[in-house]
Amino acid sequence: MSNTIRIGKPYLESTSESVRLCAPIVFQGENEIIWFSVKPEYGDYLTDDRSDAFVAGILTTALRDGTDIICETPVTRRLLYQLNHYLIPMMSLNMPSAFSPVKVHAAPTDEMLPCAGAVGTGWTGGVDSMFTLMQNLQAEEPTRQLTHLLITSNGALEGEDNTALLNRLVQNARSGIAAETGLKVIGVNTNLQDIRSEPFLSVAAFRHSAVTLALQKLFGALLWSSAYEFSRFAFDADNCFYYELVVYSSFETDTTVLYSAGGAYSRVQKLEALSDYPLAWKYLHPCIEVEGSNCGRCGKCVRTEAALYGLGKLDKFSEVFDVNAFERDRNWYLAQILANKHSQHYGEALVLIQQRGIELPLEAVRLARSLKAAKDVVLRNKEWLSRKLRGE
Repeated sequence: MSNTIRIGKPYLESTSESVRLCAPIVFQGENEIIWFSVKPEYGDYLTDDRSDAFVAGILTTALRDGTDIICETPVTRRLLYQLNHYLIPMMSLNMPSAFSPVKVHAAPTDEMLPCAGAVGTGWTGGVDSMFTLMQNLQAEEPTRQLTHLLITSNGALEGEDNTALLNRLVQNARSGIAAETGLKVIGVNTNLQDIRSEPFLSVAAFRHSAVTLALQKLFGALLWSSAYEFSRFAFDADNCFYYELVVYSSFETDTTVLYSAGGAYSRVQKLEALSDYPLAWKYLHPCIEVEGSNCGRCGKCVRTEAALYGLGKLDKFSEVFDVNAFERDRNWYLAQILANKHSQHYGEALVLIQQRGIELPLEAVRLARSLKAAKDVVLRNKEWLSRKLRGE
């Protein structure tokens, strides 16, 4: 087959600072190397005897390009079946404008991997990941109690040196919340975004699954925090979080299971629960700036603070938010919520405020109208420029 992506035999590559799980691939006639990198103490957990992680990492590329995947090394039988018979048909049939029907060609393997049985969750410090930690730090089921926080550079981190940024985030987590909870922290770097640049929202669940499968010998379960409640399930090629529940279940193996954790709850319900959680008072970090303090001005900070204000619990979070700044500029915050009310998480905060009977000052309403008008002008200018560039 000429129109294929070929994944060669995985191998390990070690230095004094890291161990890489690598595999050569042939993609669009070019030879590339995909890799996942961890610190040496986690090198023994990298899974180099099957192609599971690499198939997960490259699957959306294959679906977008309509190219089959051929693997030199076996793929876990359960995983191979789930991809070819469930996930791939589901995506190509329900999102045909973005994804084409393809097939993963590989020898199936039934050989059981050794597994340490660790339980991890992807860690950002945001509302979703903090809620997952709260629910599972001392879970009633002992095999699902958290043991590790997982921080990855698989497309979400954006900086001049993502490796250095990843290392700082890992160290910050170790010296902060991990030191207080006794959890271990593992950082995983990968070059998946360099192989094919795809918008992260469209591939996040697949990248998370790839990282999990690279470490099947470590994780018996990985709790990836849901971004939306399950009731919002939808096939959206631009945002895989809407159908991540199916993605994660499709990438399970006999060794490792993946969960869309917290998906039964809305963002407001999560915040309401976290408002009584002391660790959240100290470590909640929804900010778009992944390092340092919450900026208080980005969209994630604004909608989080506004929702906590609506709950009457913002004061509890004075260690992580500048509550005085919110009170001083309350009209500005409320105007932001009003002006962006059609966006899901802003809208949830506005509904909460209205349900609690909190009056919106006239000044906030007027400011919201001005913000909305300015936003509309920007959008019209973008549309005009786009038509101009297309020669219309």
